Amino acid sequence: MDAGELRRIARTISAVENRIDGYENTLRDAYRLQHWADVIGITGPPGAGKSTLVDGLIAHWATADDRIAIVAIDPSSPYSGGAVLGDRIRRTRSVGHDNTYFRSLSSRGHVGGLNEVATDLVAVLSLFEFRKVIIETVGAGQSDVEIHNTADCTVVVMTPGLGDGVQASKAGLMEIGDVFLVNKADLPGADDAVCMIESALAAAYVGKPGINIRDDKTTALPAIYPPTPGMKALRQRHGDVAQDDSTWVPPILKVVATENNGVSEAAQTIDAFLHWSARADRRRQRRRERAYAQVLHALSVLLLAPYAREPESGRLPDAITPWVERIADGGASPLEAARALLRGRRRQSARRSPR
Repeated sequence: MDAGELRRIARTISAVENRIDGYENTLRDAYRLQHWADVIGITGPPGAGKSTLVDGLIAHWATADDRIAIVAIDPSSPYSGGAVLGDRIRRTRSVGHDNTYFRSLSSRGHVGGLNEVATDLVAVLSLFEFRKVIIETVGAGQSDVEIHNTADCTVVVMTPGLGDGVQASKAGLMEIGDVFLVNKADLPGADDAVCMIESALAAAYVGKPGINIRDDKTTALPAIYPPTPGMKALRQRHGDVAQDDSTWVPPILKVVATENNGVSEAAQTIDAFLHWSARADRRRQRRRERAYAQVLHALSVLLLAPYAREPESGRLPDAITPWVERIADGGASPLEAARALLRGRRRQSARRSPR
């Protein structure tokens, strides 16, 4: 990519991120693409070495001449609202490849580890013909699980010594991973970390790590699965051993990203999952769920916009101010206010509609 193209990409992303006039036309064109980039989410607790790992993965994939984009979601500055880290410390091995593009985005205080427009940016990067988009999340521990709603493959990065198994399981990361990596595997406790993850996954999966082909002997296995919403979600993502021809059991790999040990194997495992997911029609199901979540988000933005504070003065809109005062004085509940405001909007819409 030359400097001119890089500037065009940067300007387009800024327009979409900041909702500058004309961005809706860009998104319309981007979302009408038939083929999107593969989206790989990298998540895990702070200090797991996600940035170093991403750098190695980029270097591996870039050698195949694929156009690779990296979207790094950084903590936001409490003063400017911008990204704290930026890209100044992230890239070493991959910096020499001219088929890669890096963008650092502020989380803007959004809990869940993602910037709320991250999926829109994936669409825009697909419009610029990127084949893979890697999203590296903030690394916010127990809230850093939202990536699985956006990524085609979610990679959970753990390390030895970040806390006991109970804490790691409680963080919600066990439920969202398609591939698990134990980074810094040259440190003591790496094997214990692998065993902890294996024990957590054993409660939900049957079979060997990676692709499993169904045979008739697996027909009685559903009885071992509790019919919980979480288990249903895992079956939807990775297949049902009793009904599907093939299923996926998340592999657990040990890597030392600083030495580039195991990074190529990790990249190949991610590719294997993406290929399996496409063949088994799991990717389309996941993208349908992503589209549903985006529609709900867009609806919430449009519905709430009339009640937002004025950007400059911070003043509340006239329609909501009396309700805020009543609630603060103990004279009403938020639910009463919301229902009344919605009824008022419906009456206004009815009056405006043509007879």
